[in-house]
Amino acid sequence: MTKKSNISEKDRISDLPDALLLIILSLLPTEQAVRTSILSKRWRPLCMSLPNLVFYHRNWRDSAINFANFVDRFLMHRPNDLKIEKFGLHCVEDYYLDRVGDWILNALEFDAKEIDLWFRFREMFVLMYEVFFCTCLEKLQLSGKILVDIPENVKFSSLRFLKFDEITFSSYESIGELLIKCPVLEVLYISGCKWLSGCCLRISGSALKKFSLVSYSRIDEKSTLEISIETPGLETLILDSFASDDILIKKNLPFLTTAQIEVVQIIEGVAPSSVFGDCTFGLLNKITHVKSLSLGGETVEALNRAYHSDFSTVHNGFPPFHNLTELSISVDEAYCGQTLLYDFLENSPNLESLFFPQGLVDTFSDQTWRFTWAWSWSHTAECLSTHLKTVDIGEFSGTVDELSFVEYLLAFGSALTNVSITSSNLHGGKEVREELLKYERKSTTCKLNLFF
Repeated sequence: MTKKSNISEKDRISDLPDALLLIILSLLPTEQAVRTSILSKRWRPLCMSLPNLVFYHRNWRDSAINFANFVDRFLMHRPNDLKIEKFGLHCVEDYYLDRVGDWILNALEFDAKEIDLWFRFREMFVLMYEVFFCTCLEKLQLSGKILVDIPENVKFSSLRFLKFDEITFSSYESIGELLIKCPVLEVLYISGCKWLSGCCLRISGSALKKFSLVSYSRIDEKSTLEISIETPGLETLILDSFASDDILIKKNLPFLTTAQIEVVQIIEGVAPSSVFGDCTFGLLNKITHVKSLSLGGETVEALNRAYHSDFSTVHNGFPPFHNLTELSISVDEAYCGQTLLYDFLENSPNLESLFFPQGLVDTFSDQTWRFTWAWSWSHTAECLSTHLKTVDIGEFSGTVDELSFVEYLLAFGSALTNVSITSSNLHGGKEVREELLKYERKSTTCKLNLFF
């Protein structure tokens, strides 16, 4: 006789305490969380008490009218005595553009700690001044068709995270004025933004730990922008697609651990070394405490131009990187001069990992100007015999220079454990593989991984 198991049909989820149910509902998009109210009468007041309100029109199957009415009704019926942790609006329709301001003001009245606005309207949305006087705001993210004109007497006493993505500012100078009023700001992202006026972008803050500045457009030769960075406690720095001679880091950054540098050196005709590399090397001299450093192709090109113009001056003045353990160097599809690799190896005694994501040589340029690695077999950099464990080379082409460099690494790399070489389009791969496998290895534990 088969015994039937007793299956309880009791709603166990509804038996959970309100605090736990609110946590569960907060993990859902606001629209989906509200839909759960049809499951139980007990859930309806919980949905109206959600601490995180994020409205995505992009996720709505209904019209802009229905979306706007939903947001209106939800905010209208929300209890007045409840605070908002996070308020987000992701909107695409101009139909309700005139109602967006009221929705944001409503969130401010509930003392929202986090505001995330993502707008793709046809018209520009002008951000209201009230946002800048919200003393309880801890995180602010603005993205898209938003015009920001920062008022005087900003009150961001609690703001710790600030992100501007593809928005428009009234002036460069307004950013500096804003940051002065953000005493506890720790993270600042500025990406793909536009500026209507001004010529000086000042970044400051004693509490700032992470700063990222990214431009999606090339800086032209007529640019007069000046970028001043004075952030003594900075731990992470990302600079992408700004002219190196526009950027001034006022003081060394003693707490910096991670840096990604991709600066565009604007060059017109033939110029001395001071134009090519002084500003870029000036940046390197301010970040010598860094532990992880990534140099983009444009930066490598600018530095190598400096070597080509005045090798001895650049070589003798190369800064020390005693804390550097991870280095990534990219080779761009453009003009490249002599190498800076040897100087990095020589001046980074504790280097453990070395990466070449775009390969070792620029195979796209003319042979006479090809990027080559220069090193001395008569002298071994300290990191090779003591700390360098991992080398990863991408886009391997199998040229004589590349093979010679790998042979050098294997011959003197006493601490090496892994050397990985990858190629997606290598002619004569079998012959290259055989050549690489013949090289002697100083390290008995080194594995040579070939992916081609």
